[in-house]
Amino acid sequence: MATNEAAQDGTTAATGPTGTRLPGEARAEIWKAMYFRAQAGMERYMVSRFGYGAIEEWTEFSAEATARQSDRYLTEGAVPFTENLTRIMGDCWGSDVSVPECTPESARLEIDNCGILSYRRGAAEMGIELTFDDPCREYCTKLLSKIAEKQQLSPSFELKPGGCAWAVRRATEER
Repeated sequence: MATNEAAQDGTTAATGPTGTRLPGEARAEIWKAMYFRAQAGMERYMVSRFGYGAIEEWTEFSAEATARQSDRYLTEGAVPFTENLTRIMGDCWGSDVSVPECTPESARLEIDNCGILSYRRGAAEMGIELTFDDPCREYCTKLLSKIAEKQQLSPSFELKPGGCAWAVRRATEER
């Protein structure tokens, strides 16, 4: 029977039926698989029930929840957005991420070998039904742009084969 055991770092970790603890990489892959299936299911459900317009509402709701997890952006400008995107895309999804510029006023971020696109290719090869033909344009860039805007940033992006490039600047109020 699987149990939870105390890890060396003081957290608990699930163990398999033999009582062995899964290595961190295996746990990360399980997490990604579960997240991806849940996200794909949500997308499929929303589009099949309510049409593609529901994705706009979902990205708005999701961006609001994500952007407001911390108010660091009020004092640190572009830094929290850039750190979070780097962690999600690089650490969680295994993308190649570089940050040539990151100040409170502006940041630039390059994502190559996008882990989400790679994961989607693998999922499609395994027969998982995908909702979006172009997930970058249909979902990801919309969500990230809305998150940036809610954090008082002006985003711009460029899609490129296997990734994208982002630039964000503190939004200036029009007078």
